[in-house]
Amino acid sequence: MAPSPAVEANFSELINKPKDTVARMQGSLRRGIRLHRRDAEDLYLTTAARADEAVQVVDSTTRMFVAFMKHEPSAVQLLTDVFPEAFPWVRFLPENAVRTFLVEFIETARASTDLGTVSPIAQLIAEWRHTAEIYADPDLHRTLTADHGDTDLGDVPMPEVEGE
Repeated sequence: MAPSPAVEANFSELINKPKDTVARMQGSLRRGIRLHRRDAEDLYLTTAARADEAVQVVDSTTRMFVAFMKHEPSAVQLLTDVFPEAFPWVRFLPENAVRTFLVEFIETARASTDLGTVSPIAQLIAEWRHTAEIYADPDLHRTLTADHGDTDLGDVPMPEVEGE
């Protein structure tokens, strides 16, 4: 069952009709609202209590998995076996990489919740997903893993940053 979509509004609606917009948020199942902005990234507005609950759920779930992995020797293998249910793209990774991702996922989730943020977890998932994309493309994988010898292709230029 897919989660219900978030209530959406334009940022200007929040500015012009704050009570009505917040009422729409509180009436939604998710108790949040996606605010679209023309000139920047969308915002997600929710209550502080709701945000704290989300972090608490991630923290509690992470602690449960850590305890499971410490007390049950076969837990890592079992979780590695079921990981494709949560992340279908791990099927493209070698088995040892799936196990590494699992351990990094649990460790990152634990550290992230201590900081009160899930951003590092999202970053880790994105990085491993990109790794799976490389394994899924044989030509790309071959190119990236080929031995290029001691060929030095020179300095890598600094990327251009907008606004500079």
